[in-house]
Amino acid sequence: MMSNASIRFVITFLLSTLCGVNSAALAAEWETVSVPGGQEFTANAWYRTWFKPHPTFFTQHERDLFGESVILNIRDLPGAHEVYLNGTKIGGGGSFPPEYVDGRAGNHRYKIPSGSLVPDQWNELTVRVYTPDGDGSVEQGGFLSEAPFVMNYFWECVFAGDWEFRRGEDPPEFAGAVQTKPTTSAFDSFHESNRVLGEAATLVHGEKMSPADSLAAMKTPEDLTVELMLSEPLVAQPTHFSFDSRGRLWVAQYRQYPYPAGLKMISRDKYYRSHYDRVPPPPPHHDRGRDVISIHEDTDGDGEYDKNSVFQDELNMANAAVRGRGGVWVMHTPYLLFYPDANFDDVPDGPPVVHLQGFGLEDSHSVANGLVWGMDGWLYGAQGSTTSCHVTRPGMDAPDDPGIYFQGDITPSPIGSRSSRKAVAITLVWRSIPADDSSQATTAAKHAVGIISKAGCT
Repeated sequence: MMSNASIRFVITFLLSTLCGVNSAALAAEWETVSVPGGQEFTANAWYRTWFKPHPTFFTQHERDLFGESVILNIRDLPGAHEVYLNGTKIGGGGSFPPEYVDGRAGNHRYKIPSGSLVPDQWNELTVRVYTPDGDGSVEQGGFLSEAPFVMNYFWECVFAGDWEFRRGEDPPEFAGAVQTKPTTSAFDSFHESNRVLGEAATLVHGEKMSPADSLAAMKTPEDLTVELMLSEPLVAQPTHFSFDSRGRLWVAQYRQYPYPAGLKMISRDKYYRSHYDRVPPPPPHHDRGRDVISIHEDTDGDGEYDKNSVFQDELNMANAAVRGRGGVWVMHTPYLLFYPDANFDDVPDGPPVVHLQGFGLEDSHSVANGLVWGMDGWLYGAQGSTTSCHVTRPGMDAPDDPGIYFQGDITPSPIGSRSSRKAVAITLVWRSIPADDSSQATTAAKHAVGIISKAGCT
């Protein structure tokens, strides 16, 4: 039989041993690894770092434009993953078991919910990763070739460097935002945004109301009435509408926005002016996209569109359409297209004809747009401030013709005091006269397309 002293010794020894093992386990729970860089692990692992947001993430705006524009980007991360900001899940790629799906392919872009970042503090970013065990689909895990980065319209921070890393499924105790800079992993070095972007692997709708609820929430002056005419899913991302001679509504649905189908972005500046690997071909041999030109008609005169049809779909950067002169004119950047339809049956009589080419694609938010017939018989359009153009007429201008050039700009307004001045975006208004025959086209010469004015807007 053991004496009391012996029992106390054994208990003390076991407790100290257990505590020692526990302390060692805690101390070894997180290790420091380099990102990007592969890690050898199977099943679950966790990455963690902290970052201090750029002050512009909190710039005041009536629409909270800057707060809603903060995006976290993840690419080339094998396996399934989940992303947590200050302990709250904001997104994930692939699927965890039992229905495992590898989320490595494509771009993963997560909108950071407005109000979830804490200004002037170090916000915790944690990523849970899962790689399968022994099926050969993943050789290494982790951020293999590119570090995650956070950005808004003008500034970005790339999280390349030391991260905390640990293996295992159990979630960590989320620390959240802290005032003192963590010593193991922290980032606060921002530069002007220039990282190459791309469409997310999965398009995710944000919060939205039903069409009826959205209409009910609208507030208008007493002398203005708003009625619901069309809604999703029949129309989506409409950028232009026009009416034909039969009173039908034509809608350009810019569903492919903001990334052109089939193109690879190779560079970008902080104004979202991008360069791509090639110039896309025009229809019908184009890269198939999601844009739609639709027609909507009220057949019984009750004020509701009861007949809906599609004139063209699978377009790519098509944002405006108008009927006239025996067909349909479509702004399909970088081309102005004409679909012949002499009998007005909404079925093109042949492939589209390129009447103008050379409109820029640098910023898909500011490409040539806004087709409208003028009272002078010319077709008018516009172009935004962050896009350039070298417009030529196929079949009329020489192959080496530099074309009509315009480069938009953003400049301080000369109006008001220095402290109150706003930026002015210099945009373009252009026009083209569609020729009825080749002889008229020949005599139209260089003025068949031209810059009408440069307009400033704040």
